Amino acid sequence: MTGEHSPQEPGDERAALLKAAYAVKSPDDNRALYAKWAATYEQFLNDYRYIYARQAAEMFAERSPAEGEPVLDAGCGTGRLGWELSRLGISPVDGIDISPEMLAKAGTMSGPDGAPSYRHLMAGDLTGSIDLGTDSYSGLVSSGVFTHGHLGPDALAELLRVVRPGSVGVIGVNASLFESNGFKDRFERYASDGVIDDLDVQLRSVYEDADDSNANHFASIATFIVN
Repeated sequence: MTGEHSPQEPGDERAALLKAAYAVKSPDDNRALYAKWAATYEQFLNDYRYIYARQAAEMFAERSPAEGEPVLDAGCGTGRLGWELSRLGISPVDGIDISPEMLAKAGTMSGPDGAPSYRHLMAGDLTGSIDLGTDSYSGLVSSGVFTHGHLGPDALAELLRVVRPGSVGVIGVNASLFESNGFKDRFERYASDGVIDDLDVQLRSVYEDADDSNANHFASIATFIVN
């Protein structure tokens, strides 16, 4: 999946989907929710002027020296982050997500030259092992998947496994959960243990009109180098 959730909750089916998103407890809950939401999710992002993926892509482009090397979009959802990366000339990008319906939408994304934003899309559950080889990628990006629900900081280890030493990682976490759910401690421990280097965490808005009083409208985006 991708993205955070809206600053408003209109009184229609969208409100029910938003409520369900905050209540996700398991991978099966996630699959069921995004099977319903996939068809309208991109419109939802547009309506609420979602800027999270764009910022994550720009932060990756600023730090990544790799050109033409494969990048993994973890929890790619409908492909907004992949589209932003392709807009910046970053390719190839592969995407992994738990929802087949969201992956189908990601497959329709294309860059400025008309080429698909993603080289390859695959179904996978980030709560466990993923069917990718160690050191398969030269970059790692993620925006929106680490939010309310079933996916905690334990998932980071498997993502780091598939990324080559020296690669740039950019991972966003819902700001309301960054400390309380252990992400801050995990990133800092990885840094102190030498698993990652050059760790920098920035607070960024998820929407153009984010409510300063609501931490759910912000993301703590960690950038780092994988050792």
